Amino acid sequence: MTFRVPLMALLLFTICGGASAGSVTVEGVDEEITTNRALSKVPSGKKVTDTYCATIEIRFDTRYRCTVTWE
Repeated sequence: MTFRVPLMALLLFTICGGASAGSVTVEGVDEEITTNRALSKVPSGKKVTDTYCATIEIRFDTRYRCTVTWE
């Protein structure tokens, strides 16, 4: 039974995360504005690791879906 406590602590650490990485996706009609809106949602102090925008055509309208990833 002595292994249960460290195992549970490891599981809790894995679920809650030691280094909290994440991402946010925002959709809009202007690529630059959409990217900036996504960047504004990055938590303070986090380092942005990637920015990607996909172009989406919806009934002759162009929209952008931008994702920002941080570590």
